[in-house]
Amino acid sequence: MSEDRCFDVAVIGAGGAGQMAMLRGVLNHLDTVVFLGDADSTRRSRAAWVFGVENIPGMYDKKRPITSTTREVIRFIEKSEDLKRFLTTVKKAATSIEKRDDVFEISTSGSKKGKDAGSSVSGERYRARFVVLCTGTADLQPEIGGSIEPIFPYANREDVLYCVRCDGHKTVRQSCAVIGHQATAGWIAVMLKERYDLPELHVLTHGKPFEGDGKLKELLKRYGITVHTDEIKEILGDPKKRLEGFKVGDHDVKVSRAFVSMGSLVYNELAKPLGVEVSEKDHIVTNARGETSVPGFYAAGDLVEGKKKQVYTAWDMAVDAVDSIDGKIRKMKREGRY
Repeated sequence: MSEDRCFDVAVIGAGGAGQMAMLRGVLNHLDTVVFLGDADSTRRSRAAWVFGVENIPGMYDKKRPITSTTREVIRFIEKSEDLKRFLTTVKKAATSIEKRDDVFEISTSGSKKGKDAGSSVSGERYRARFVVLCTGTADLQPEIGGSIEPIFPYANREDVLYCVRCDGHKTVRQSCAVIGHQATAGWIAVMLKERYDLPELHVLTHGKPFEGDGKLKELLKRYGITVHTDEIKEILGDPKKRLEGFKVGDHDVKVSRAFVSMGSLVYNELAKPLGVEVSEKDHIVTNARGETSVPGFYAAGDLVEGKKKQVYTAWDMAVDAVDSIDGKIRKMKREGRY
């Protein structure tokens, strides 16, 4: 890629927010480059581990609906003679971003080559006037027996869930545990009881003190929701068949569903070196249009502070961000500054 070319907008990440930012950029006839990520970065993305979406019309029957929808967007653009000239896709991960004279310079990961992948090709550099960061978050996982691996087979079966707004309805008539020590875990248990009247609910703090206040503790007691503060020693059940519960301390908690509520890992490592403002929980702070404290640098999706962690919310943020960029570019062109 020639370093002389300067794109209008660079979209980093191709999950829910990234797919819409890419589409909106192309539909607005902005010269758009999207960084799809490499094998390592896509594997750690939340989108790669979403196997079903039931709260968005049109995604019910899709396998890995977010990643498959991104591929559909790219195919749609590439089939259009009018649109395809506005899209450049990069199948590498962005590894760093610098800002020089109001232009962002984005470096990518190198690619491995050779039988043993023992050598690598150096990465490339791309330039863009504006950036929309859509790298998202990942759910923190409970370590059980010293590893996070035991939880994954049950998560893949959707016996272990992560988003009560998306998947709460899957717990109907089931016994359920919420894993987490923060007050949020308790409130999720309360919501499940009030919304779906589950027959049995537990909060598993996994060896940490429960942080809920007196009001929350009283509500949990009122609803018969038990808080267990011992460490989770083992997952009960067969990962190929079903979840049966957890060994907590020296006793078993029998449940058929569980939610993990331990917080998030926010993928903001590209933003922090630029001096972008972040919240106490490391989410990126933006204005109403998605622009961060660094002019020209936008963020959309799960990594943004104070927003719902939902695909439709990510889409809305991405549209606002790219439309804001579009307005700025058109104004600069009118004034002869672009």
